[in-house]
Amino acid sequence: MDNTQFNTELNIHSKEYDDLLSQVIDEYNHNGRKTLLITCDTFYPVVDGVVNVMDNYAKQLSKYMNVIMLVPDYKGKVYMSNCPAIGIESGYSHKLHYQLPLPMLSNLHTHYLKKLRIDIIHCHSPFMISRVAMQLHNKRKIPLVNTFHSQYKQDFEKQAKPFVPILMKYIMKSYNSSNEVWTMHTASRDTLVSYGYTGKVVLMPNGTAMTPPVDYERERKDARVKYGISDDTTLFIFVGRLVTQKNILFNADVLAYLKQAGLKFKMLYVGDGPDKELLQQHIAELHLENEIVLLGQKDKSELPEIYAAADLFLFPSLYDVSSLVQVEAASRYTPTAFVEGSVTSCTVTNGVNGFILPNDTQLYAKGILATLSDKDNLITVGKNAYRDLYITWDQLIKRVYNRYIELIEQNKRSHQNNATD
Repeated sequence: MDNTQFNTELNIHSKEYDDLLSQVIDEYNHNGRKTLLITCDTFYPVVDGVVNVMDNYAKQLSKYMNVIMLVPDYKGKVYMSNCPAIGIESGYSHKLHYQLPLPMLSNLHTHYLKKLRIDIIHCHSPFMISRVAMQLHNKRKIPLVNTFHSQYKQDFEKQAKPFVPILMKYIMKSYNSSNEVWTMHTASRDTLVSYGYTGKVVLMPNGTAMTPPVDYERERKDARVKYGISDDTTLFIFVGRLVTQKNILFNADVLAYLKQAGLKFKMLYVGDGPDKELLQQHIAELHLENEIVLLGQKDKSELPEIYAAADLFLFPSLYDVSSLVQVEAASRYTPTAFVEGSVTSCTVTNGVNGFILPNDTQLYAKGILATLSDKDNLITVGKNAYRDLYITWDQLIKRVYNRYIELIEQNKRSHQNNATD
């Protein structure tokens, strides 16, 4: 089945949805290809790095195997992008800006899962839907991979501090029940182990779908004209969910210092999230309304020009494990400014292919002024970021697919050996 036809949203109780999934399951069960089930507790229309990873996995892996997702619905509809999706009824949390899947309250998804032949499961979150993945893994003896994407303990400490031990035990059961857990680099692996993970870890970086610019200088010039950025104005950007865990208020404080220092700049925040109003209030308190623009969520096709227009990507998050946006920025020779102590900064060498600045508003701001004082070096660091960080999903996905096949074959041999014992 051509995966390009999956670019729609369907009511999960509609005949059209049932007909489509029935057709998909019949084909997947008989076309001779291996079938991958991708699961996660969040999906479109919420957009974040994990959703982007899943979507790119689906798009690229559909060239080699059957791919289907198990994801939460949104107001009774399931969004399908690069592959078919089975929806689990859910409720929306405005506070978290996420869907909360409720598999225990509905058995509609089980109707389709019972019919579907599955060779391997890849889970991208450790919450409610991971329990469905664990049940399939245990009952059918299917290999289960988990990816560790986020520092969940920080979320728990912010949202439900009294229950941190219980919640950590809950999510670690998901990870420790897997055949193996993938994460992006050694720093995120160490964080996972510190949480109590005891199994096998495979380092699997993230890529980007962004291709290099055909004419970078033209793209940059046109983008700066489009967003009203003059030649003597420094453009900073932030791309990501607007949540305080990503230090979005810290960025605003830094910019206030830069304004006091006399720097002429503009700042574009790209993205949406539950703390957008809080950020707007903070910007107003700092009198930065003329310098900072909140662009909201932008279409993927618009992001390359925004990265190209920027001089520096401000990403002081202490929350992220590994972010696609730093790879996306590198695709347009835009270096990223991290903070000391961040997990994401382990991918760069300070002053070589990125910047790692103190986790202090004034010192971070002074570090930015120092980087801007040497334009030639700033350009060199941006080019090095492209050289060292930029990697496409095309380059990664063969490695992903080959690892899936290894796990499927290992699982098959294990069952054969157990049968002969």
